Amino acid sequence: MRSGYLDPAAKTRIYRDTQYVIRVEGAGGIGIPAMLVAYEASIEEARRRGICALSVRHVGHTGRHGAFADMAAAQGILTICLGGGNRRSWRQVAVHGGAKGLLPTNPWCIGIPGGSGGPVVLDFATSKIAGGWVYAAQLAGALLPEGCVIDKYGNPTRDPADYFAGGAIFPAGAQKGNALALVGEALLGPSTTKANWLLIALDTERYREAEAMYLAAESVLMELRECPPAPGFDRVEVPGERE
Repeated sequence: MRSGYLDPAAKTRIYRDTQYVIRVEGAGGIGIPAMLVAYEASIEEARRRGICALSVRHVGHTGRHGAFADMAAAQGILTICLGGGNRRSWRQVAVHGGAKGLLPTNPWCIGIPGGSGGPVVLDFATSKIAGGWVYAAQLAGALLPEGCVIDKYGNPTRDPADYFAGGAIFPAGAQKGNALALVGEALLGPSTTKANWLLIALDTERYREAEAMYLAAESVLMELRECPPAPGFDRVEVPGERE
């Protein structure tokens, strides 16, 4: 904000055209208020029409998307959110098979109404680790886990300083994370700030009664939770449960 990259006085605005297209404009401000507006609007529209797709543009950091996905899932709304579009400024992640950072961490978040233990929420960067972890390791004087980062020559390293000296983060799941990041970049660029976003919301109760959805989810999740843990694990967890 001091540098002018983000505008602390920016006000989020929402636009609706005659074809039911919704656009949320962040105006270059922090992205958390804009994303809250977007999720609330998508829930309302999905309730009215069954499905909603909207864009969120020109925003900075949007916080933990899982919190918004939780809110929607508790109301029976499935959400899919993906971000991207600013590889020119955020060259954090090496492409699969490459030795240079060319892509942002382009996150995805999917929230699915769940059973008695709550919803299933996938909220992840498409990089092997989130960029914030690298900053945290640097501030703490700590080393990163093995196999997460390369230096500017493409060599694996655990030193966060190597990342800031021209290195990059590996994509999550090799070619799979690389492909998910590429989808966000190709669909949503260019962005003037950190990222643009596509949010899709679906009212699951249009397709299955709430009780049936609950029972189906509970059947799957209970079986997973009851799986005997592997050596080194205390228990099996459902995505989003730890948050």
